[in-house]
Amino acid sequence: MKKRTYIYRGFERFWHWTQSLLIILLGVTGFEIHGTFELIGYQRAVMYHDILAWSFIVLIIFTIFWHFATGAWKQYIPTTELVKAQFKYYISGIFSGAEHPTNKTVYNKFNPIQRLTYLAFKVLIIPVMVGTGLVYMYYMYPDSGVHVNRLELFAYLHTFGAFLLIVFLIVHLYLLTTNDNPVESVSAMVTGWEEVDIDPEQEHKEHMQYAVDKSIAGYYRLDLDGNFIDVNKAWLG
Repeated sequence: MKKRTYIYRGFERFWHWTQSLLIILLGVTGFEIHGTFELIGYQRAVMYHDILAWSFIVLIIFTIFWHFATGAWKQYIPTTELVKAQFKYYISGIFSGAEHPTNKTVYNKFNPIQRLTYLAFKVLIIPVMVGTGLVYMYYMYPDSGVHVNRLELFAYLHTFGAFLLIVFLIVHLYLLTTNDNPVESVSAMVTGWEEVDIDPEQEHKEHMQYAVDKSIAGYYRLDLDGNFIDVNKAWLG
């Protein structure tokens, strides 16, 4: 059963496109600084790269706040459930027209592989890029520079992270083309609405669980071992 569902909220879409644009521009200016090619000149590339970097950091701060304020961070909690099935789908099933092992809902937007990938992107790649970038930016600051013995190491890590971001972007775009309707997927990140396959019973359960989690009311009981059991969750299960 397919249903047109409001999946992506306003800030989520703004953050997605702004982050994408900033990463692409940071990559272009960064590789020009690296000497890979010449478009606007070294000095301008450094200036724009610094401005873009600070813009990206500001976006990260607001995005972290939004994730915790709305509870959206729960979407990235890794799970081993259906990981094998998802790998099999990406490796072979995607080419044979197999049914997707997971369904997207507003409460569960990412499949297990996406969760692991996006979590690594957020807690490993981006922090490394920001951290090494700041060290490289301020190691010769006039008043209180960042003193490091092996600046080359930070430069290599920053460059390695840049290549990982390129790989991430390529894979992200490739997987987009494997959807039943790639245009619909792109449109969803513009309008927020996407037509997704749903299981009415599962959707109802997830909606009720979400309502219980957001509620300030809690009902508990003691089991035979003296543990507190959430009656709401026990009822939903």
